[in-house]
Amino acid sequence: MATKKAPELFYDESRFCGGCGHGIFNRILAEVLEEMDIVSDTIICSDIGCNHQFQFWMNVDAIVPPHGKMGAALTAMKRVRPDKNILTIAGDGGAYAIGLGETTSAALRNENVTMFVMNNTVFGMTGGQLAPTTMIGQKTASTPAGRNFVDNGENTDVFKLMKGMDIAYLARTSVTSPANINRTKKAVRKAIEKQQAGKGFSLVEVLVPCPTNWHMSPVDSMKHIDEVVSKVYELGEVIDR
Repeated sequence: MATKKAPELFYDESRFCGGCGHGIFNRILAEVLEEMDIVSDTIICSDIGCNHQFQFWMNVDAIVPPHGKMGAALTAMKRVRPDKNILTIAGDGGAYAIGLGETTSAALRNENVTMFVMNNTVFGMTGGQLAPTTMIGQKTASTPAGRNFVDNGENTDVFKLMKGMDIAYLARTSVTSPANINRTKKAVRKAIEKQQAGKGFSLVEVLVPCPTNWHMSPVDSMKHIDEVVSKVYELGEVIDR
C-alpha cells in the first residue's frame, strides 16, 4: 500500500504534544489548501494558544492579532484583501471566552470569513484550566472537584447562540476516527467554498483531544470524545446556506 506523504507546505516537525488534536486538524487543513490549490491565496489569522504553533511548521501566510480578537482581525483582513481566503485556527478559549464578543459580532454581521475552532474543553496552553466549554462535572486544574453550576455556571455551547443567525455555514465535527476525519475535511472545504462564493460567515468547531491536560492516553482521549464530549457537543451540520 502506498504511503501518503505529508503536505508539501509542512517544512518542520509538529510541535504539539503527543496525541494532540491540533496537529491532526492542521494536517487536514493543509491537505485541503493544497488540493484546492489556494495556499498562496490564503492568509491565516493565528490566535495565541496551542493552535499558534502551526505557523512554525506550516509554510503559509499568517497574521497574529491580540488574543481573542480573531473576529475583528478576520473582518479587517477580508475587507482589505477581499481577493484572499481569510480564515483562523482558534482554540475554544480564545474564540469563546475573551473572544466571544468578537466571534459573535463577526457572525451577526455575516462577515465573509471562516473560523475553525478547536474545542478541547480546557485552556490547553496555560495548564488545563476551566474554559467556557468545560463540561459540568469535568475536573480541570482550576476546578479539581469538577465544574459545578453554582460556582462556575453552565458550559458554553456557541451553537445554541448561532443556530438562529443568518450565516453561511455552521458545523461541528471531530477527529476520532478515519470517518470523522473525512467529515471534518469535507466541512473544512465547504466552509472555505462558502467564503469563495461570497456567502458569508462560516464556523466549523472540531472536537479535539488534549491528552496532556485530560491526564489520559491518546487512545483514551479519543474514546472520551466519542463517549462523553460528543454527547454534550453534538456533531453535525447546523446551518448550510
